[in-house]
Amino acid sequence: MQPILLPRLIIQSILVLIILTGFTHQYAQAHTVIEPPQVTEGQKSENYLVITHGCGDNPVIGSSIVFPDGVDSTIVVNGNPYTGPLTDFVTNWGNVVQLYQDRSVFSEQDVKRDANSNVVGFWAGGGRAIASHLYGRIPFVTSAVLINPESCAKTVRFAAAAVDICKITGIDGINGENSVSFWTPAVGSKYDGTPGSHAYDFPVFFTINRDLQTNPLPESCGAGQQVSVRPSAAQVDRDMPIQFNGTQVWPQP
Repeated sequence: MQPILLPRLIIQSILVLIILTGFTHQYAQAHTVIEPPQVTEGQKSENYLVITHGCGDNPVIGSSIVFPDGVDSTIVVNGNPYTGPLTDFVTNWGNVVQLYQDRSVFSEQDVKRDANSNVVGFWAGGGRAIASHLYGRIPFVTSAVLINPESCAKTVRFAAAAVDICKITGIDGINGENSVSFWTPAVGSKYDGTPGSHAYDFPVFFTINRDLQTNPLPESCGAGQQVSVRPSAAQVDRDMPIQFNGTQVWPQP
């Protein structure tokens, strides 16, 4: 019997691993994310903002995302606050995101720009809606981001603020979980969501990895630094609303 039982045990173990792997993947994909979530510095990247579910049973009718602009962003290095500029770690962060025109999911879309005309995010909405149980993808591209060779940064992780919109409301009505799904860092903005609610302080992450072959760490850096960047509350409040033809359409003014 032993020669027969052993293969069965092996097969059963493999099946369990497959099931667990699939479950883990589904769990990881249960939140709105950027795919791929990380890229190597110096390389252009084709990306998607992946919307993974609606607001309860309500379909998603639009989406908005804001990337840290690096101007007044919060920077943390190896868990410790950092008061210097983002250029100490990334030399060309401004204006690296560009939206693809793609109406396969929503009928309207556009980028968001700061006072210097740098793209700091984008929105899409109108036309079709994404069923609450289906996925939707909004394509965009990031140009090659460069890590400062004099820095000890090994990874730089940007926490973007994103929302999936299921109902058009004013600012007072956006905290209902059947109206908006928040994927935002809790920075004190109007779009933090409600503490204790679904995915509170669960932003959308995008990570730049240092190319250790072409841009090795200085010898004094040891294992290197993990840098994280979050947008300021002022930036999120300024850039999250959706403007269409010069008029704010979400949240309703």
